[in-house]
Amino acid sequence: MNRLRRTFLSLLAVVFVLGAGMAAAQDYTYDIGYFTNARTAGAPSAHLRLSNDGNDSAAPLCANLYVFDTQGEMAECCSCQITANGYLDLSVSTSLLGNMLDDGTAPTRGIVKEVSSAVPSGGICDPASESPAAGSGSATTAPEAGIKGWLTHIQRGAAGAYSITETPLTDASISSEELSFNLELTCFFVRWLGYPTGVCSCTDAGD
Repeated sequence: MNRLRRTFLSLLAVVFVLGAGMAAAQDYTYDIGYFTNARTAGAPSAHLRLSNDGNDSAAPLCANLYVFDTQGEMAECCSCQITANGYLDLSVSTSLLGNMLDDGTAPTRGIVKEVSSAVPSGGICDPASESPAAGSGSATTAPEAGIKGWLTHIQRGAAGAYSITETPLTDASISSEELSFNLELTCFFVRWLGYPTGVCSCTDAGD
């Protein structure tokens, strides 16, 4: 009986440790997802659905969005403020790819990256570094968990028909280099070089 009890307690301890490790890994401050068949004739638009889970009392949060093509080039970026328990629906074709940098051709496939952060003291969400110097080592965005996201996928089937599936955004780890340089600083240059193009829209698509 004692041996059985010790075995059970050992297994329970392992489960607890593994569970704690998984919880630590899933911080939900940085999430990514893919889109396909965007702005394609005959295909419906994919939708990015975002919600503030209300984890930080009644505080609003910023959903900082960065849209890339399959070559790793940033096409658009923006930051949308979402109230606690709020919901925002964005069309990939119009909200995220409707204002391409320098009015370029929108990609049909690509990646959406989302960083959840606290609203700055000024009350305006900003996905970019304030200046090139701001990207020299420290990010201007302070990631804070709370934004959850889902992305629909438009998949082409037989005879040109399209089907729609939906999955949660994938939680990922974010490095200071990814946040400061690859996201914030790149977004700064996209807006600096192409404004008002290169800025995605936070207008709810109503879906």
